[in-house]
Amino acid sequence: MLKIYTIPCLNDNYSYILHDGETNIVAIVDPSEFQSCDKIISQKFKKLDFILNTHHHIDHTGGNKELKKKYNS
Repeated sequence: MLKIYTIPCLNDNYSYILHDGETNIVAIVDPSEFQSCDKIISQKFKKLDFILNTHHHIDHTGGNKELKKKYNS
């Protein structure tokens, strides 16, 4: 079963965590800031398999480098 978690980021954006309960795959869509996204990932999943971006603007990609470094994704 796929679960989607919404994470408020910045002042007017959202990031989304996708979790497939059957395969335990965890992905994040448009992680605009590291801290708010990492808080949920580290509390609920302790891993991150994929980072997905809808486009390259900083308000959608701001957390990419730190998440990639921490979770080796």
